[in-house]
Amino acid sequence: MGQSVGVVDLEPISIVDLKEIDRRLQEYEILKTLVGEQKKIILELEASLLTEKKTNELNQREIDLQKRILDIKDMEIKVTRQAVNDMKEISDRAIKLAEVSKPKSNWQLLGLAAIVGYIINELVHK
Repeated sequence: MGQSVGVVDLEPISIVDLKEIDRRLQEYEILKTLVGEQKKIILELEASLLTEKKTNELNQREIDLQKRILDIKDMEIKVTRQAVNDMKEISDRAIKLAEVSKPKSNWQLLGLAAIVGYIINELVHK
């Protein structure tokens, strides 16, 4: 048994065809390089975008906390004002009671006024 060798007929390839094949192979290598660089740039941009998103989230949290702090301060101011108004009302009532009961000496009235003044002063300066 013998082996038969097939003969393949190849048409001669022209120089123009060879130049075109060479050009396309070179372009393919350049395109592969460009695609690799583009992938690298895309990964860097995605990482940068993720970082920016995290920064924005942290900034938003900070803004929310600052709003809460301002709300708390507004509530504190409101409560302090109400306390001062309440203390004024209490001191007015105390003075009226002192006038009605006509204390024997002014020391009692002065002492009551001093206590009320001290309380108001403490509330205002907290």
